[in-house]
Amino acid sequence: MPWSKLRLSSVVHLMRNLVLRCAGTALVLMALVSGCNKLGLGSHQGPSKQLPTPQQLKGIAYMSQAPGAQGRQVYDHLEQAKSCHDLEIAMRWNRPADIKSGPFNQKMTYVASGLPPNLSKSAEVFVTGVIKAGQSMASGGSVWSLRLQDGSEVQAVEAPEYTEKQEESQQAGGHATMMHPYTAGRLLCAYGVYQGNIGMALDQHGHVPLVSVIFAMDRRK
Repeated sequence: MPWSKLRLSSVVHLMRNLVLRCAGTALVLMALVSGCNKLGLGSHQGPSKQLPTPQQLKGIAYMSQAPGAQGRQVYDHLEQAKSCHDLEIAMRWNRPADIKSGPFNQKMTYVASGLPPNLSKSAEVFVTGVIKAGQSMASGGSVWSLRLQDGSEVQAVEAPEYTEKQEESQQAGGHATMMHPYTAGRLLCAYGVYQGNIGMALDQHGHVPLVSVIFAMDRRK
């Protein structure tokens, strides 16, 4: 079965359930600040010991902030991020890795190298990887093969509903999230839900971890 035609009905079904679960919101990060528990932006309970450093935060001072839950300042327009690095810093401030938060009351797992071996199915992840291949699907969604820092591979799939929401927000005047999303060598940074080791490897030999993408950006770095 060709890599780009991998059967993804179960993934699309999950993504549609997520859309329904967060009905009434745009389900892109710039719109999530007004619905679906804001993706948990600023809503975590208790102090975090894994927040970005002051120096890291200084580097993303150009990104706008607004009061979140309990008055805590959060980055409310994450699409402003100029790089995947900057987006991750903002996400780590909004969703500290050691605090349960978000619409599913889970801890966010930040992935740049291989996914943790004990990562549970349906875990929330923020993954950054180099695009090895990518293309739009006949359904209207997108699929990518990403290479992580340790050389491992992840397949990322974005259902049509999420692709459309991002396009609508951009057309309404929002900052560009997708610029050259299928260009090999660029970085893709994506928030999504881990589906298990059920993705199709780019060389079609075996399976790789699969992430159902809710929001994604492509950047040079």
